[in-house]
Amino acid sequence: MLGKLRSFVILLVLIIGGPVMLFAGFKEAKDSKALADHGVTAEAAVTEVTWKTKRGSERNFHAKITFVTSDNRTINEDVSLPTDLGKQVRDAPEDKPVTLSVKYLPEDPSTVTLADHKDESGFMYGVGALMLLAGIGMLVWMVRKKSA
Repeated sequence: MLGKLRSFVILLVLIIGGPVMLFAGFKEAKDSKALADHGVTAEAAVTEVTWKTKRGSERNFHAKITFVTSDNRTINEDVSLPTDLGKQVRDAPEDKPVTLSVKYLPEDPSTVTLADHKDESGFMYGVGALMLLAGIGMLVWMVRKKSA
């Protein structure tokens, strides 16, 4: 009974998670293309750094940043940081303000990322497609097994 429940939960994760990853890849591709096309670079002051510690290793660094757009609006956002940069920013002396180079969309300044951000949409598309295909395959296998 527990094995059937576990299989059902895994099936749901794959069937629902696949399209979610495909959508996230689509949004990533759209935002990355727009940022590369007409994104504006700005210097952002880091106000806070957060991270998670799992099994003794620190990861998932995020920085709360503040920057001024070209039309003089102050924007407060949260950006994801690579682990090395996150540790470097976290360990910086408090008397020296840390700034990061970011890119934002002029029409939507809340779409912001690090200036050297690389497009990860291909990876997201691949993972989403694999999850969806694995979920469909598992569903077909479960239906055939039940009917046999």
